[in-house]
Amino acid sequence: MSRAGRKPLPKAIHELNGNPSKINFEKLKEPEPTVYSDSPDPPKWLDEIAKEEWMRVSPELSRLKILTESDYTALEAYCKTYSRWKTAEKEMDRIESTVFKAGKNNYIQQLPQVAIAQKYLKLCQDFMTEFGLTPSSRGRMRLPSEEDGYDEMDKLLKG
Repeated sequence: MSRAGRKPLPKAIHELNGNPSKINFEKLKEPEPTVYSDSPDPPKWLDEIAKEEWMRVSPELSRLKILTESDYTALEAYCKTYSRWKTAEKEMDRIESTVFKAGKNNYIQQLPQVAIAQKYLKLCQDFMTEFGLTPSSRGRMRLPSEEDGYDEMDKLLKG
């Protein structure tokens, strides 16, 4: 049975977003995940397109301290989903159409690759939003700066 309401966000995402919900992090009981400081190598089982996508996004996720050990499987799934979407799109480009004639009456039917591409693009968008890889999700993030951790009184006292 699913729970009502929005999915809870991890502490790191709250911090990147500037903590708009004003969560008290001292009271928040959340295990500290192992954050990758360097981009991990892609899994050997991924195809070439998926590996290329892994090498494109994982360094940035590691740099932003978003990629943790527990996110590894989600990143694998995203890269494989991306590969399947791109493969379906390439097939439609190769055929140079999104429809074909079928049956005795030559009725026009949509290529299966159209539905496949749409399905995997939607899944890619969901993963990209989770990882902050879209402009709107990235725009809600606030990267740590030197002034983080200081309140207005600290700024006044330290000049």
